[in-house]
Amino acid sequence: MGTLIGQALVNGILLGGIYAAFSAGFSLIFGVMGVVNLAHGELVMVGAFITYWIFYLFGFDPFLTIPVSFAVLFALGYLLQRFIINRVIEEPPIMSYLVTFGIHLVIANVALLWWTADFRTVTSSYSGINFSVAGLVVPCGRLATFGIALVMVGLLYCLVHKTDMGRAIQATAQDKQMARLVGIDVARVYAMTFGLGAGITGLSGSLVSTYFVIFPFMGMEYTLIAFCVVVLGGMGYIPGALIGGMILGVLQSFTATFLSAGLSMALTFVVLFAALVVRPAGIVGRGIVE
Repeated sequence: MGTLIGQALVNGILLGGIYAAFSAGFSLIFGVMGVVNLAHGELVMVGAFITYWIFYLFGFDPFLTIPVSFAVLFALGYLLQRFIINRVIEEPPIMSYLVTFGIHLVIANVALLWWTADFRTVTSSYSGINFSVAGLVVPCGRLATFGIALVMVGLLYCLVHKTDMGRAIQATAQDKQMARLVGIDVARVYAMTFGLGAGITGLSGSLVSTYFVIFPFMGMEYTLIAFCVVVLGGMGYIPGALIGGMILGVLQSFTATFLSAGLSMALTFVVLFAALVVRPAGIVGRGIVE
């Protein structure tokens, strides 16, 4: 029993790292712009397909495709914010929900048209390689994915807190009117923020492609998971994505090990409801509550 619990814990922590990776962009965009991006999962999907096609057509290692995914999704996010989302940023929240839901439908259906509904996987030469520690099996590919996810969240945190652009992002998030008065180009900050959030989400899509199957309508599940992770960790609080990801990953792993894998998503909704009722500002109380 002890080994089984330990294995579930290891699997949950590795899974939580992936959850944190694709939730960090969601948290960043909400924290700065107040936009709940319902097309978030589609950005994960596009990043995963970029890795799949580069791997399938050219044989590149999945991890080497990460810069490409980041660059493509950064450009896509920047343009989406600049020309579409920026038009409703000052409107009531329902408008951004409708616009991002429309973007979700367009991206998913274009992906379906281009790539069909077939399920695809990225299986590298080291996908099945594991090693053991104290009787616990650790997949090398998932450990590498976990490490990259941690580095990515750490770099994002440093960018937001240690650079001039990051300070402009924070100033805009705290008071956009005052930011305008001190000369910050708020529209540019919003576009850069959305581009950055989309870029790291696309990057995490590359990591997801080494874990899960890829198909055009995979996005909504990732949007729901990201929302749950960000609520758990605190909306707009970037380190909270790591905390929320770990909690949800471990809970789902234990559910799959001791109950049923089919209950994992149901558990996600239960946790989301409980978090909104009991700790709406997140586990550490640093999130935005509106």
